[in-house]
Amino acid sequence: MNERRRPSDRSKQPARRDERRGSRPHPMGDKRKPARYEPVHLSDEIVKELKLMARPGKGEILVKVFADAASAYAAGDMAEAIKLADQAKHIALRSPTIRELLGLAYYHSGRYKEAASELTAFRRLSGTTEQNPVIADCYRALGKPEKAIEICDQIEFKKVDPAVVFEGEIVAAGALDDMGRLEESIARLERLNLRPPVAEEHHLRAWYALANLLEKHGRFSQAREWFEGVAAGDPELTDAAERLKRLR
Repeated sequence: MNERRRPSDRSKQPARRDERRGSRPHPMGDKRKPARYEPVHLSDEIVKELKLMARPGKGEILVKVFADAASAYAAGDMAEAIKLADQAKHIALRSPTIRELLGLAYYHSGRYKEAASELTAFRRLSGTTEQNPVIADCYRALGKPEKAIEICDQIEFKKVDPAVVFEGEIVAAGALDDMGRLEESIARLERLNLRPPVAEEHHLRAWYALANLLEKHGRFSQAREWFEGVAAGDPELTDAAERLKRLR
């Protein structure tokens, strides 16, 4: 399992405020080419933002280009998503929604420098730290663990979803481990609320990351406990079951 993956499917969604997918009319009517991807429904909030941020007279075309970019992203075609989102960016440079989608598409393409740049712009324009874990992960991938920890420490815990908080700590722990500070990385995760009444996916991801670090530290019985929890909670989420077999 890639330890730098996001804790949920949030980062795989077309955009932060998108709602359910659904068909929407095409301005070209019957002349349009067959859709390559399932259309994505954009919320009224996103459409309003795009039209407000677009260059004069470009609002409608921007909505269309961004919707196509979001559809490509949702379908996993990151190259097409990047191409279209970059076109949208040049129509509305200060749109946080566009910069977020473009940054996430770069991230999932392994283009970490570009991803960090776009998501930093998103953070500046939106005023939220909800993508800080992804930005930090980019710096970790670029061999800058100190910067990754700095970005994680900037997450506004009271203003973001708990899954974002957990992912930030997972990335920070990984960065500490990158620097050979294994005990500190374990302590970073152990300070989280790891025993909730009902475990959600971000809890399972933190358990997996902690188990991995404990195994590296030679604390095998504790590692088994957390791997068992992950395997029981969602057998398909990670390779925890396989890791357990190796520890027995």
